[in-house]
Amino acid sequence: MSHTPSTGLDQGNPTGSSRARKRQRLIIASAGVAIVLIAGVLITGVIPSGDRAGTVTSSATPEASVSATPVESVEATPDVSESATPEASVEATPDVSESATPEASVEATPDVSESATPEVVIVSCADGGECAVGDFGPGGGIVFYVASSPFTCAPDRASKCTYLEATTAIGTGPLCDVNKYSRLRPFEGIGLGSQNTYLAGACPGGTLAQTMSMTDGGQSDWFVPSVAEMQLAYDNAGVIGLSVGKNFSYWASTLGNAGSTAARLRTDINYWNYNYGTASSGNYVVPMRNF
Repeated sequence: MSHTPSTGLDQGNPTGSSRARKRQRLIIASAGVAIVLIAGVLITGVIPSGDRAGTVTSSATPEASVSATPVESVEATPDVSESATPEASVEATPDVSESATPEASVEATPDVSESATPEVVIVSCADGGECAVGDFGPGGGIVFYVASSPFTCAPDRASKCTYLEATTAIGTGPLCDVNKYSRLRPFEGIGLGSQNTYLAGACPGGTLAQTMSMTDGGQSDWFVPSVAEMQLAYDNAGVIGLSVGKNFSYWASTLGNAGSTAARLRTDINYWNYNYGTASSGNYVVPMRNF
């Protein structure tokens, strides 16, 4: 008895039969559908679909990290470091140091040093300002007397003066013509030498006329001093550089004891002689002016 090997197939449906082939195709198709369904489920779970899925996983995170972070770090940092900080330091600092401070110092300091101080320096004694003993006066002489209060002066006694200045002594001859001495006046006080001199203006031939013709320092009001004025000059001999001693006697414009004499100061003994005549020699004159 022979045994036929089993094929594992339905004995009622032999292999290769039409029915068997249909069953095989059905099984294969079912397996394919199952595989497709399983793959769809897997794909659906792994790769999200729609706008929501793209926003959360695939497009939102990369786009935010690539566009937001780099743009802010690259644009913000340079704007602050390269434009804001440099511009503030360059523009602010020069404006204060180069425009504000220099303008204030140049405009304020010159107003005080150039207008106030020079005015005090310019108005000197020689230019008509206040004088002190030893200053150069307007006539180029030396101021040797400053009155505590103004005194009457000028040939007509119509002015007030405060200062006396003297210049270098002149002459060694007579004061004027002996026949004209009577024109002298006996005035001795301070401020009277000018009047004595101009009242005796027509007494030529000596140092009186020479003194009246002087224009030292551009001034033409020089005179021969009175007794009191010449005494002040002697008392301040060191200030005006007056030579004193046995060989130095000085005329005054004050009339002496007679019509042909004038007062003379002997500096060797500080003594006044009122009866000295025109013929005497060795008598100088110290030209003076008051102002």
